[in-house]
Amino acid sequence: MNDDADQILKALRDAGENGLLIGELVDRLGIDSQEIAKTINTLMSEGLIMQKQELEEERYMIKTPVTDDAEPGALSDMNGCPCFHCLKIGRCGIRQPDSPVTCSELEEWLGAGLGRAVS
Repeated sequence: MNDDADQILKALRDAGENGLLIGELVDRLGIDSQEIAKTINTLMSEGLIMQKQELEEERYMIKTPVTDDAEPGALSDMNGCPCFHCLKIGRCGIRQPDSPVTCSELEEWLGAGLGRAVS
């Protein structure tokens, strides 16, 4: 890894779950924005960081590593997911007429799942 990548990873680690915008990385590190964008693309392709879309902004953060003690997921964990039978799925997404962020059915299903997990 190069020095820019190490600096970006450190800055993202320090930012925690809030992540940073490219402009914030430029301000903190003093690296050219095009060089940061290129390095970020490399880090994302290597699976080290991820992008989080927030309205019109794209934040970048460290990808949480999968640990050996994590419970493996299963397809059965998705039972009842309203997305599987939704008629609006073709136009659902960020900046689309319908979005998982505003879907009350998905919110109810997720809330019910969290209730079961806590019990």
